[in-house]
Amino acid sequence: MSTLLYGSESWTTYSHQENRLNSFHLRSLRRILHISWRDHITNVDVLKQAGLPSMHALLSQRRLRWLGHVHRMQDGRIPKDVLYGELAEGSRPTGRPALRFKDVCKRDMKNADINTNTWETIAADRSAWRHAIREGSTIAEGKKTQKWSEKRERRKVRVVCDQLQPPAYVCNNCNRDCHSRIGLHSHSRRCQTPN
Repeated sequence: MSTLLYGSESWTTYSHQENRLNSFHLRSLRRILHISWRDHITNVDVLKQAGLPSMHALLSQRRLRWLGHVHRMQDGRIPKDVLYGELAEGSRPTGRPALRFKDVCKRDMKNADINTNTWETIAADRSAWRHAIREGSTIAEGKKTQKWSEKRERRKVRVVCDQLQPPAYVCNNCNRDCHSRIGLHSHSRRCQTPN
């Protein structure tokens, strides 16, 4: 983990990058715990067995701890100047702006139920900030786990509903279920089975 997340305190990660890191993390845990994909054990259960949080929580904790550390630095230090500094001139290219470290930290604070307007007063006290991060990380992890469980349940319900409904696109020649109109059209062009 320390090699994988070296310097992650200052990373500006998009959600797809965090998802790739999380999948690597879970794949490694499955290999360590000798869990095969054929065992049908969910990612949430793998994390519970290992007693570890998800990669999203680890990255968020590290970023927020670093943010508090930089806030407590003396004025004039380079990391603090970069965090609080703004450009006097220049222009940004058209289109959606690239994600900034401030944006990612704000997203992490919102997920952890930390007020983005008053976080600096909490961060001034190191122990209170670490406690707030720990509590917030637990809250965010619970929300994410619940979201994954609900998504899994919706997928199960959808599979059951699909099995109960009669197929809509069936070939007249061979009674094959094609799942879509374009699939039926493509299949019927090459279907040679007579009625």
